[in-house]
Amino acid sequence: MTGAPLLDVQDVSKVYGGGGLLGGRGGIHAVDKVSFAMAHGETLALVGESGCGKTTTARMVVRLLDPTSGRIVFDGVDLASLGAAQLREARRHFQIVFQDPFASLSPRERILDIVGEPLQAHGICRTRAELKDRVVELLEQVGLSAAHIDRFPHQFSGGQRQRIGIARGIALNPKLVVADEPVSALDVSVQSQVINLLQDLQTKLGIAYLIVAHDLAVVRHIARRVAVMYLGRIVELADKDSLFARPHHPYTQALISAAPVPDPQRRNKRIVLTGDVPSPARVPSGCRFHPRCPIAQDICRKVDPALNAAAPGHAVACHFAKPSPIPVD
Repeated sequence: MTGAPLLDVQDVSKVYGGGGLLGGRGGIHAVDKVSFAMAHGETLALVGESGCGKTTTARMVVRLLDPTSGRIVFDGVDLASLGAAQLREARRHFQIVFQDPFASLSPRERILDIVGEPLQAHGICRTRAELKDRVVELLEQVGLSAAHIDRFPHQFSGGQRQRIGIARGIALNPKLVVADEPVSALDVSVQSQVINLLQDLQTKLGIAYLIVAHDLAVVRHIARRVAVMYLGRIVELADKDSLFARPHHPYTQALISAAPVPDPQRRNKRIVLTGDVPSPARVPSGCRFHPRCPIAQDICRKVDPALNAAAPGHAVACHFAKPSPIPVD
C-alpha cells in the first residue's frame, strides 16, 4: 500500500458484558484486537463463519457500534476522538449498505425520501426540486428510473430494494462504503447484477468497499484483498489471488475447500473440521483455533500466535502455517 491509508483499524476490540450470566468474568469477546488497513478505492472483504465478528467489525468502522478498545482512523482522523457534531460531519464520507433490503428501507416512506434522507440530513439540497433532481440522478446510476421516485418499498423486488439501498449509500459521494452481506438475501440470478453494479460504481466514483461476506464466490469476484476471521480474530490476510491459490492457515484451507467449484470436471477435496466453534464467552487458551485444528501441537494450546507476514502481502496467525493448494478429487 502506497501513501496514507484511507482506513486504518488498529487493535480494535468489542467486548459485551463482563459479569454475571451474560458473559462470565471476562465478557463476550465479539472482536478481539483486529487490525487492518485499506487504501483509497480498494475492496477488502471480511469472511468467516457466522458469529466470527465480521459484522461487528464493520459496524464499528462506521461507528454504529463503539469499540471497547483500539483506534479506527479514517482519512487521518481517529473516529473515537470525535464529538457528536464532528462525527456527523465525518459520516458524509463513509456510509453503509445493509444486508436485508426488506428491513433496511422504511415501509412508510417513498423512495424520494428514503434516498434523499442523507442529502436532507447534511443540507446538500436546499429545495425540494434540487432533492428530486439528485434522487433521480442516483436512481438512474443504480439502474432504476425517475418513475420509481414516488413509490413505496413494497412495490419493488428484493434486487430493486438493494439498488435503492445502494443509491442511498452513495448519495453523499462517500470515500468508503461498508456493505454488510449485500447480496446474501437475493436470488442467485440477481446477485451478479448487484455485484456488477457495485463494481461499476467503484470505477466511476472511486469508492472503497469494505465487504462483509460468507460466499467465497462473491468474494473472489469483487474483492482485491481478503481478511479471514475466526472467533473474533483475523487469522489470514492476503490478496485474493494468493489466498485462494495457496491458503496458509488451516482454517482458511478448510473454508475454501468447502466452497462449490463451478466446473463439473473439478471438485475440491473437502477438508472436514471436527468439533464446533467455541463460545466467544469462553475463548480457548493459546490459539483459539487449536481445538479444531488438524496440525495443532503443544505450543498452540499455550501461545496465541500473532498475525505475521508469511510472504510479501500475505499475513497469517499460525505457528505452523504453510502454503497449501486445495487438493482436487
